[in-house]
Amino acid sequence: MSERRELYDVLIVGYGPVGATLANLLGQHGLSVAVADMYREVYDKPRAINIDQEVMRTFQTIGLVDEIIAGCDPHPGTDFLGADGELIKYIYSAPPPYPLGWPANLMFVQPQAEGVLRKGVERFANVDVFLEHEAVGLTQSADNVTVNFRKTGGDIIDLKARYVVGCDGANSPIRRAAGIGQEDLGFSEWWLVVDAWLKGTPKLPPRSTQYCYPQGPTTYVVCSGNLRRWEMKILPHEDPQSYAALDQVKKRLAPFVDTEALEFWRTAVYHFHARVADEWQRQRVLLAGDAAHQMPPFLGQGLCCGIRDAVNLAWKLAMVIKGTASPGLLETYTQERKPHMRTLIDITVDLGKVIGETDLARAATRDARLRAELQSGRVETVRQNLIPNLNDGLIDRDASKTGQGAGLLSVQPKVHRAVGAVLLDELIGPNFALLSRQPLPDDCIDGRLAEEWRRRGGHMVAIGLDQSGTSDGAADAMVLNESGRLFAGWIEQLQAEAVIVRPDRHVYGVAHSVGQIAPLMRSLFDGLDRR
Repeated sequence: MSERRELYDVLIVGYGPVGATLANLLGQHGLSVAVADMYREVYDKPRAINIDQEVMRTFQTIGLVDEIIAGCDPHPGTDFLGADGELIKYIYSAPPPYPLGWPANLMFVQPQAEGVLRKGVERFANVDVFLEHEAVGLTQSADNVTVNFRKTGGDIIDLKARYVVGCDGANSPIRRAAGIGQEDLGFSEWWLVVDAWLKGTPKLPPRSTQYCYPQGPTTYVVCSGNLRRWEMKILPHEDPQSYAALDQVKKRLAPFVDTEALEFWRTAVYHFHARVADEWQRQRVLLAGDAAHQMPPFLGQGLCCGIRDAVNLAWKLAMVIKGTASPGLLETYTQERKPHMRTLIDITVDLGKVIGETDLARAATRDARLRAELQSGRVETVRQNLIPNLNDGLIDRDASKTGQGAGLLSVQPKVHRAVGAVLLDELIGPNFALLSRQPLPDDCIDGRLAEEWRRRGGHMVAIGLDQSGTSDGAADAMVLNESGRLFAGWIEQLQAEAVIVRPDRHVYGVAHSVGQIAPLMRSLFDGLDRR
């Protein structure tokens, strides 16, 4: 157990993948952080099995991506089969080139990745970890929060911090202790989840498959390595407890796979919900991950959304605590993340209704409609295009200056350095960046504005095709040459001279001319100083 400090900058309750990612991010920012969890070890069974390009970019930011991607395999795409066993829909991952620098979707083994994340936290002397500490209450004051923990053995201790983030799961004690309710979005189904290793080479589809069969909706997932998952809807006439018997599980699985070719790792019955916390911040208590939202697994976005929470929150907490932004900045966390989650939950619930239909007549109508949409090209088939952009919060929405672009995720090109090509984020870190298509003139940004930009941790980067090593332009600017035309094509599409990118890689705003850059910077500073 770590030695307690009298006051931490941030206390994270919950040391799963979201809490561990947030601890790594805040550790990078140099904040004093405590992480507490009621269990000692990483949960040794898989829960999430899918991570996407945003998550990988985050793991890159915290310096752990190479260890994590070693245990990953590309997502093969998903086919949806109708009641007659024929294709009615498909959703595949975006192909290369990868705009964020990483494959669009990957399958992983959660316990292995969590171990890497926890090991990463050990790099930071400013992060203390308290395991086997169960949160049992909290008290807020104007300046800090005290959380009461019961240690294994029964002793009660207190940890105090300027801010507390509850990353403690769907049943979040922190959410309950803070008095925050939840909105039920109307999805409630029981499903059997089976994880198993292939012992041989049973006949199975090459891609993940949604068997939209009214008599027994079933999902088959191609996971990392030889791991496979099946999710099977428990029908109204069935008793969920009957699936505690492995023989009953095998009986349900038998139409889809030779069960003798499987080494069962886990079978579990889950109650899939769609819920969102009423508040994501109450004074100095914030929620992230399943504590803030729960969604069914049909789009594979549950963990991805929790990591997005951590990324969105980390830099804002760091700026507020360090005094480079006002506490009002934290209000944008809810403004940005909650609508994003509501949209993704709606999409996921709609997919769940497609997959889980048990009425024969409605299933026939569904199949006819989806086949018509597929044949007409009216339906989105690329998974990444289903993920919404930011449309509120700390983004510049003045159409006269920005037009399109604010709220998008910025691309991450490979750029040339003396040591070879590297991904752009390696050079700018978790900071603001002004990215331009050519070196900016010295008089583009006056000295006071440039100093303020540096005080907020901002970088200036010109990215072109044949300009690496040039020295013209604004002082302190990096001038880089990209491999390929990823950035060049993107900024041309935006019809922009420059973009301001936030530490979480979302675009704050777009400047269509050099003259719009300084006003765009000032509007950002106004947003950071909101009261």
